[in-house]
Amino acid sequence: MTGLAGAYTAIAEGVEGAASNAAAPAAREPFSHHWFDYDLSAGLSFPGAFAHTDFDNRGPASATSSTVFGQFLYLNLGAQVQLGAFGASTTVDLQQFTVAPTTGGNPLEVQLARWHMLAGYSVLGDQLVLGFGFRALTLRISAAQNLVSSTNIVTGGLFTMAGLAPEAGVLYRPDHAPWRIGATVRAPVTARKLGTGNVTTGDDGVTRAGDLVLPEKAVLPWEIEVGVAVQAGPRPLNPTWINPHDQERPVRDAIERARAARASADQAAILAAPPDRREALQKELEAREAHVREVEDARLEAERDRLLAQRKARYANWPREKILFVASVLVTGVNEDAVAVEGFLDHQDERVGRRVTAMPRAGIESEPIVGWLRMRGGSYVEPSRFETGTMRQHFTAGADVKLFPFDAWGIFAPTIWRASFAVDLAPRYANWGFGIGAWH
Repeated sequence: MTGLAGAYTAIAEGVEGAASNAAAPAAREPFSHHWFDYDLSAGLSFPGAFAHTDFDNRGPASATSSTVFGQFLYLNLGAQVQLGAFGASTTVDLQQFTVAPTTGGNPLEVQLARWHMLAGYSVLGDQLVLGFGFRALTLRISAAQNLVSSTNIVTGGLFTMAGLAPEAGVLYRPDHAPWRIGATVRAPVTARKLGTGNVTTGDDGVTRAGDLVLPEKAVLPWEIEVGVAVQAGPRPLNPTWINPHDQERPVRDAIERARAARASADQAAILAAPPDRREALQKELEAREAHVREVEDARLEAERDRLLAQRKARYANWPREKILFVASVLVTGVNEDAVAVEGFLDHQDERVGRRVTAMPRAGIESEPIVGWLRMRGGSYVEPSRFETGTMRQHFTAGADVKLFPFDAWGIFAPTIWRASFAVDLAPRYANWGFGIGAWH
């Protein structure tokens, strides 16, 4: 997603796709061959990685570290399950700051988390994917390192806020077409106080945890995101997803019909037998039925294996040459009377989000060394949400390199692994990362 400049709304595959499109949980990837499938993701930006950068595009004068807060940690976690046409996922982006007191005492930890809890369903043979769920915002302030402050701040949580609002998404990908479109809409989220520990309210009516002035609410503005993807080359962009249960149904139905016919015939034979013979005949027929069912179950399992191998071979035989073009735009709404997180931590009245902004994105991906190397690049224009900020252009790049098969000493099924790299560069901003995953 980073390498493609975040223009992922019309791709919307994998657990990471939930950040761009609420329909992502039910969007099957071409290499998803089972009725049940899952995906996991984790990402970590280490403390200090964003020192001396303007992480939120506050403006040219802001590219210095705060003297009040530090130890910036950015953690991403996600899990997704798919069962046939249904899918569900939960993802969280966690930002954590350590706030140093200005008047003595112990530091505080501020945790700000954004959640996506989504479910989706595909219709029209997986050509139209619909998603719905909630995004949530939580804010937690606690005493850092479990220290007890001399200013009567207790160990653990001091202040907690939470709120949620709905979001919905759609992905349309007609079979065998070289294009697809996606869109998602997110309602504004307002997080309000759930509870407090030992916080104080001064004579001025302001509630504080140590030195930190506590907010009345925390907000996320409304968002609308739309995107398109177009692919050139022989590799299909929208191959038909084959539902294993549908593919196995003829064999399974034939077995069920044969079992029903045998049951009817056996019941008729038992009723036609002399009364003194019926019990013995029933046991004989039950023993025969158990043996026949073992044979049928083995035949069904062999057919499942054959069809699975067929689906895998179908995917493996597709040509790999492609050039994928993606584009999207994210429109973000207004935050009334809001200050930025950094302004909140620094006690600065730094207003943010006072106008609607649009962020256009575009990216391109190809596989220059077929079967071994994928490369991507992109760019997006980031509008500033701050009154004193200006737009800045980002340039992104990324690559996947095929490694070697490894089952992690039996922990995973035999898997061919890949190493990934991505970078995002802009004035007063630099972000890069490495990843590890499966090569497809």
